[in-house]
Amino acid sequence: MASLTTEASDGGLSFSVTFQPLEAADRRTPTGAPVDVGPYEVSADGTFSAELPTIVVPGNANPISGSELEATITLAGTLCAPADFVCGEVTGTTTRPVPLDLAGSTFAMERITDPSSYPAAVINCKKDPARPLP
Repeated sequence: MASLTTEASDGGLSFSVTFQPLEAADRRTPTGAPVDVGPYEVSADGTFSAELPTIVVPGNANPISGSELEATITLAGTLCAPADFVCGEVTGTTTRPVPLDLAGSTFAMERITDPSSYPAAVINCKKDPARPLP
């Protein structure tokens, strides 16, 4: 889960994000410590590049291996007015549980207005659906 906050900066817009890992089993239950990053500048056309610090995600939030995950990533994306949807590409690497180049990966964040009624999870700017929960 991510909480995105925008603010005016130097005649433009910037944003900060708090990432909260979620249990892989339900994609809703918070687990581990939240991570605060930003601010990152947004260009006039809504695009941005956000070089994040190294992030560690607990194993129970990793749906692939169940192992703790450590990654250093950059998000290159678009903040779609009025910030209801943010998406783009991911570059960087994981160092745990195995070294992996993340080139070609994508991300998507969508505003949730009612926490009791989550929208279907999507994984990219085309809003392709995430794999169903097991």
